[in-house]
Amino acid sequence: MAKSIVEYTARRIIYDTPLPFAEVATRLEAQLNKPSGGKELFHVLGSAKTKDELESGIKALADGHDFIFFAEFVHHRWLSTYTESTNTPKAVVYVFGNPLIAQAMLQRDLAAGLNIPPKLMLLEKTDGGGTKIVYDDPASLIAVPAYGQVVDDTLKRAAEDLSVKVEALVKTVITENAA
Repeated sequence: MAKSIVEYTARRIIYDTPLPFAEVATRLEAQLNKPSGGKELFHVLGSAKTKDELESGIKALADGHDFIFFAEFVHHRWLSTYTESTNTPKAVVYVFGNPLIAQAMLQRDLAAGLNIPPKLMLLEKTDGGGTKIVYDDPASLIAVPAYGQVVDDTLKRAAEDLSVKVEALVKTVITENAA
């Protein structure tokens, strides 16, 4: 038996907006085409028989956006129950992505799947004065040297492209006049 440990540095990115939690969540879910994601996405991934079927199914679900909703974890609900608190700030983790983007990275390093699909968290500010969007920069998580090797340039570029897309998603969601 052999054990390897790879230490690396990740970057956590936090955007702070005065927009209310509910509005930020609604905008994010619209950008992720939430009603067409989740169960529908997993159906496409599990039932497609060809590359063309996968691509057309995923493109249809994305509906012109970069990302598709995968799942969400509503931490404030269970935490409120557990702590018997009525003032737990809202905290929801969204898992999202696009298999057509992911494949470029997974073909280079299947271990990149530890952080694909990406996720981000919406946190209601404790004073109720807005929302924080928190995520770990995908490029800092995915393009990690392993087994004593240098990170593949194609993997690094694809992870950096994903980081740009995630940041663009966040900026679209928090832009004051976004609808």
